[in-house]
Amino acid sequence: MEIRNLCCGYGRRSIVKDISFSIDKGEVICLLGANGSGKTTLLKTILGLLKPQKGEIFLDNTNIKKWSCSQIARVIGYIPQAHEPPFPFQVRDVVLMGRTAHLAPFASPSKRDEEIAEKAMEILSITHLRERVYTEISGGERQLVLIARALTQEPQILIMDEPTSSLDFGNQVKVLSQVQHLAKMNMGVVMSCHFPEHAFLYSTKVMLLDKGEMLHFDIPEKAITEESLKTLYGVDLEIVSVNNQKNREVKVCIPSHSLIA
Repeated sequence: MEIRNLCCGYGRRSIVKDISFSIDKGEVICLLGANGSGKTTLLKTILGLLKPQKGEIFLDNTNIKKWSCSQIARVIGYIPQAHEPPFPFQVRDVVLMGRTAHLAPFASPSKRDEEIAEKAMEILSITHLRERVYTEISGGERQLVLIARALTQEPQILIMDEPTSSLDFGNQVKVLSQVQHLAKMNMGVVMSCHFPEHAFLYSTKVMLLDKGEMLHFDIPEKAITEESLKTLYGVDLEIVSVNNQKNREVKVCIPSHSLIA
């Protein structure tokens, strides 16, 4: 997917200005920025939920300007921040909804559609939730179900809007580990988040958005610096490197001494 000089917003009000980047199979691009920086607006425009004010979006060198929502949904999967269905569907039915873009109007899912949904649940190790009521499972389990639903669309690109929002630490790790797994399946992933540590651990490239403008777009080690984080969030931070049990260097962000003295 390639984004060229994209400007987007609401009505005549521009939120995101002149954004250009591309994503290949197997890449995970993390969007970092303060609240109101334009992350969700950018994702909605890529998904076709908002019409671009300027610029173009290409998938496999094809401009998607005139594509229907159904056409886009066959190529791009979407995992929202939170989801509360109006009815107590079973998990298997929520996952099967991912086949909607491939069905004719008023058509019912086929045996093959059910097999694709089942495979998605197997990939994410949630087959044991198949018969559970979606509204009665935990937040972390819901996010995995939504990822399975997106996988059932058989997309090339996954868009994830703060996939770890409101999750506890353990569920954050579980969800983001699955993001890495999907990238290894040659799927491109674009996700927004609020934690630089997540970008260091799970992304191949990072986009820093500051008031709707791209501040940096590079590998995490080059894009995420103490200076760039101060520009984004307006606070002094220190990036510290530590070694885990496998002797792999891991970077974490902590408040500067002046803030915690």
